[in-house]
Amino acid sequence: MRRTTLLVALGLVALSAIIISTYGALAWYNGFSRMIQIHECKATQVSAEPPCITDAQNFMWNFKRCWRWMLGNECGRWKMIVKGDFRRAELELSEEFKERVLDIARRDEDVQNLLSEGYNFSCIRSVHIKSVVQENGQVTIEVNEVLLVLTKNECNRAFIEVDLKAERVIRIIIVNVTVVEKSTAT
Repeated sequence: MRRTTLLVALGLVALSAIIISTYGALAWYNGFSRMIQIHECKATQVSAEPPCITDAQNFMWNFKRCWRWMLGNECGRWKMIVKGDFRRAELELSEEFKERVLDIARRDEDVQNLLSEGYNFSCIRSVHIKSVVQENGQVTIEVNEVLLVLTKNECNRAFIEVDLKAERVIRIIIVNVTVVEKSTAT
């Protein structure tokens, strides 16, 4: 009887140790994967040029982080992660704002060339947002730069960075993806 009680107690201790270590490992992994996900999907401004862009040796620099964001067709409301008490904030662009951005882009000669090549406007995303809390507590939010996404077919994207204050196109990044499928039929 005493021996059975001792074996049951040791079995429960061993089972508890396994459960606690498994829970700790899963909790660590979940926190670690969340940390990586937040780190990988931080919004990087298009104006931040990677060191390899001058040599043009590595054309994949945009694909290292958030490649699904780049090649995806998610448009409409733009969700961003905000530090502080909020988890997410939604930014909805008015039709007048969209038209202003499109007018600025259409005035650029290179954008006109892209449109004639078959690219279409698909999405407008704010890149640089400035928030100012004034003395009376009012918050003023101003969008300084916008990223305009043009699509052609399924895999080709052109990212146009527009400066709203200067009312001009700053930079255009074109990403062309070619998929070659090979069958293994014999």
